[in-house]
Amino acid sequence: MAGSTDNWKTQIRKGYLELCILLLIKRHKKLYGFDLLERLAAVELEVKEGTLYPLLNRMSADGLLSATWETENIKGHPRKFYALTKDGTKFLEEMRGEFDAMVGMFHQLGAKGGVS
Repeated sequence: MAGSTDNWKTQIRKGYLELCILLLIKRHKKLYGFDLLERLAAVELEVKEGTLYPLLNRMSADGLLSATWETENIKGHPRKFYALTKDGTKFLEEMRGEFDAMVGMFHQLGAKGGVS
């Protein structure tokens, strides 16, 4: 084979990691970083802490997520929980629409014998 798909896979994962994070947070109402890492790993989307936390910080700074520290009713250290803001919910819906459109194009272009 002429080339490896490793670089392509890396680029694709960067593109949908943010979408996956927002989907998980919406589904669970709020999550903390380590919980996100575990849930992403469970679907074989391995993410390093050095990738996740800067992304969460950026999404918080962009107003997509709210972040709150919780110390009560948890064992161990305080945890920073992330939840979607109204802007984050709107952004997620726009991302979902675009992703669905891209998947549709993929199928039309030949994944299921579409456009010739």
